[in-house]
Amino acid sequence: MNKLLIFALAALLPLMAVAQSADERIGKLMNEGRWFELEREMRDTAVRNSLHPMICGMAESLAHHYFNRPDSAVAALNRLLGKYQAQMGGNTLSMAYLLGVDLARSGHYGAAADLLQSLVDQMVAQGAGDSDFVKGVQPLVGVYREYDSIGGICRPLHPVREYRIPMLADNSMHSATGDTAAHSIRVAVQINGVADTCIFDTGAGVNVVPDKLVGKFGLRPLNSSYVMQGIGVRQGQIMVADTLSIGGMKWANVPFVVADYTTGHPEADKVTDMMPSVIGLPIMFSMGEMQFDFDGGELVVPEKSTPNPLGSCNLMRTDSENLQILAEDVDGRPLLMHFDTGAYYTVMSPKYYDGNKAAVEAVGQVDSLRMAGMGGVSITRSYRLPRKCFKIGGSIACLDSVTVNTGIDKMGNRAPAQASNYGGADGTVGLDLLERFGRVIVNLREMYIIRN
Repeated sequence: MNKLLIFALAALLPLMAVAQSADERIGKLMNEGRWFELEREMRDTAVRNSLHPMICGMAESLAHHYFNRPDSAVAALNRLLGKYQAQMGGNTLSMAYLLGVDLARSGHYGAAADLLQSLVDQMVAQGAGDSDFVKGVQPLVGVYREYDSIGGICRPLHPVREYRIPMLADNSMHSATGDTAAHSIRVAVQINGVADTCIFDTGAGVNVVPDKLVGKFGLRPLNSSYVMQGIGVRQGQIMVADTLSIGGMKWANVPFVVADYTTGHPEADKVTDMMPSVIGLPIMFSMGEMQFDFDGGELVVPEKSTPNPLGSCNLMRTDSENLQILAEDVDGRPLLMHFDTGAYYTVMSPKYYDGNKAAVEAVGQVDSLRMAGMGGVSITRSYRLPRKCFKIGGSIACLDSVTVNTGIDKMGNRAPAQASNYGGADGTVGLDLLERFGRVIVNLREMYIIRN
């Protein structure tokens, strides 16, 4: 599933010059967006105590934000903005924006809308009404206002206990292209009481329903939309299901984004026309922890969360509402990987190709990569690497073949959508790699993924 882009957070402005080495080190991590390293550093009491209070407050806020601790982020951001707003200069806008996002992630949609609208009003008053910030934030204000009026978005109606949900391996879309090996994971659902199966997709930042299925489920339309990015960019209207049920679990007021998957390519549209609805991260965050038993064909949602055995996070929530995994290659070099159970194949990105061009071309077999997604079809040059291994959460799994997407089309030009589809990551972890682990724990409370 291609990522759904809501708004890309403006880069933090350079921090004030500081003398202490700890401040410089933490400031560098923040400025360079090295969030996994920042999160590890901020777990160390000695590091926190050595920092200037303002730098500590910023780092603490960002660690909470990117590692899905919105309640803690709200408290930290309120302290930071209350004490150091004048000293932070241009960073104030970024931190205030994060506060709005984390208020919404905590379910305080009205407060989030009020804050973000005040930021927009300030920017307009300063003559920046046409800025990317205003254009990105204003639609969020409308969404949050409507969510606030509904009350209790994705509100759980089921008791807290263990749930076991059959995972259905479905090959229908892939077989239509002649690929008999690839498949997606589907789960049986009821949307407003209507039975169906949906793709269970960690790569979807929102729940999605194809436009042709909207009438089937009786969804309620809102006056808001999301910008959805695939091969192209399209607006998708937000609609709400009164209830969603999955394997004994049930939620009220569940938003879906209506998607038009047509590409304009006759052969591709035969496949995209088969696209089912998608259960994405909003429901998964409510589940908290998911145990994928690929050997047993079952998804387990435990009653109690499994404590993190890693000592730090290796899973991150991005600004575009996706997940990134901190993995390693066999030489111990870090790899940031987009986490996408909606995709079968693990693919390395144009960013990875650019940074490893000589090595890729030395051992890779020249190939082409055909992708069909929302808004169009893309054909790019690629290389097929022989056996490649990945280390995730201390465990290693290997694939006999991995594609590296160069992002370069058949005319020799870099396709602009290619890099953005990976969210700045080195690649995408798909089902083919996850299934090599057999059983996997994905904990979205403590933000880690490990082999179980």
